[in-house]
Amino acid sequence: MKLTPSTRVLVTGASGSLGWVVARMLAARCQVTSTYLSHAQVPEGTTGVRMDLADKRSIETAFEGAKPQIVIHSAAVTDPDACERDPKTAFKVNFEATHALTSLARKAGGRVVFISTDLVFDGAKGNYAENDQPCPLSIYGMAKLRAEEAVLGEEPGSVVLRSALIYGFGSPNSRTFLGRLVEVLASGGPAKLFTDQLRSPVLVDDLAQGAVLAIQQDLAGLFHLGGGDAVSRHEFGQQVCRVFGFDKRMLVPTRMMEFEALARRPLDATLDSSKFARATGFAACALADGLERAKRSQLLD
Repeated sequence: MKLTPSTRVLVTGASGSLGWVVARMLAARCQVTSTYLSHAQVPEGTTGVRMDLADKRSIETAFEGAKPQIVIHSAAVTDPDACERDPKTAFKVNFEATHALTSLARKAGGRVVFISTDLVFDGAKGNYAENDQPCPLSIYGMAKLRAEEAVLGEEPGSVVLRSALIYGFGSPNSRTFLGRLVEVLASGGPAKLFTDQLRSPVLVDDLAQGAVLAIQQDLAGLFHLGGGDAVSRHEFGQQVCRVFGFDKRMLVPTRMMEFEALARRPLDATLDSSKFARATGFAACALADGLERAKRSQLLD
């Protein structure tokens, strides 16, 4: 689909890191409505609208006002432990709201790009492709998987984009794992980081670009978009120290079993993103490059 100044796009969670970058990326090309819940600040050039994903009427009101042709749905309860503490809210926000948005889009003749997660897998094998069987270990993963099924079942022309651990600097209202880690290290540490869980960290700018490409190239169905490296959080932290100039001795190697958490985490949730690369010609960058880009963007902001 060609994006023009008259194209209407609804970006959910635009006060968060990914939604902020997506909305900012599209602001000069389209009519963008940016939704938020608590933080009314949205990217310049977009129209901010409050949307409560736990309230179906709030979803309907925002949708009716924006009349979108495209919905990029990035908003969610993303903390797995919070989802374990409150499964009802987790399913209402992460599954039911997604289903409601997709149904509204279908009735209006629109399309949805839904941002899902690598945590739909149990981590038993790693390097997961789109045809591998999901088996979530947590309420968060379960709710996201049901949302995927709702999107693809309700509107086959829509896209589910499974992401990995997102890093970078985007919204002034929200921090990715990188932002939180840099804060801890800048304050003198220590930073306890897993050594026994592998992910495919993806730069927020690359994931945002992937969501836009999914629209422009008329993709449909399920795709993975992770970064170019399989690393543990501890290995991630070592690269952060190298790029940002912190002392690696502030990093404390930790095993997942030593970490007090409600939600179970997969050991190896790495993603095979080759299908997306073949379809679009685009691949997310390697971690070293992504951290350098993130550092430059932080200095510019």
